[in-house]
Amino acid sequence: MSYSMPKEIPQIVYKYRDWNNSFHKNILLHNEIYLASPKDFNDPFDCKIPRNFQALNTEEIESFKEDLANEQRPKYSGTDIEFRRIRKDLDNRMEDIEKFQNEYEDKYFNQMDAYYGILSLSRIYNGILLWAHYGSNHTGFCVGFWEEKLRLFYPRLNRTGCVIYKSKFPELKPKIEKDKEEQLNRIHTQTTTKSLEWKNEKEYRLIKAFKKPPLPFQRCVNIPDEVFSDVTLGINISQEDKEEIIQICRKKRIPVYQATKVPFKFEIDRELIE
Repeated sequence: MSYSMPKEIPQIVYKYRDWNNSFHKNILLHNEIYLASPKDFNDPFDCKIPRNFQALNTEEIESFKEDLANEQRPKYSGTDIEFRRIRKDLDNRMEDIEKFQNEYEDKYFNQMDAYYGILSLSRIYNGILLWAHYGSNHTGFCVGFWEEKLRLFYPRLNRTGCVIYKSKFPELKPKIEKDKEEQLNRIHTQTTTKSLEWKNEKEYRLIKAFKKPPLPFQRCVNIPDEVFSDVTLGINISQEDKEEIIQICRKKRIPVYQATKVPFKFEIDRELIE
């Protein structure tokens, strides 16, 4: 059993925040969004889907080593001697396939953590658990963005997608990818597949691959006011925080909604207040 998000791009995407967190405040104060490293995610399986070398049989392992040695050959002199040296090195490294798997995962996922920046959003503003986990127990706020404006304003965030939720861990067999499309498909699976247990988040992502590991401040992106679609205030937000957010949104001409409980239902609605 698996749960797949709609393939169509949502018109508005949302980010739940805590107004008492100074970094979260920057999203409204300074129009600042942050492209997080996968290492900072709260799901230890998130962006940690490896190619499975242990799923290869003996013949497939030999074939993979041959293909990999041939791929690396042009980087060196291209001679038969060099090819045999590369091939022997692969034989030694892959003799213990479990050890090789662990070494590969450590190196590969460390690179993903260092080079990738991900903006995690949701397709909904009324997620009860989302408000609890990311919106400071319903005392925070939820920022809406026009998805197309966000993507077009910062075109380098060109890898987008709804997260796919699955009950079964994806199996990625190692192979030499023939073209960029194959590589992007594999990366898409690795960065937008999560356990079925997270399905209520209805997550949508914008992903950037940096050319070199960024410093923390280089993960910050500033966006213009017109990218904001609206702001929703949590059911239990304090009056002080509410007034402060309204004042900021008024200057930026961002509509403000108040989240409300739907009578006699486990549902959240909202009403326009500004």
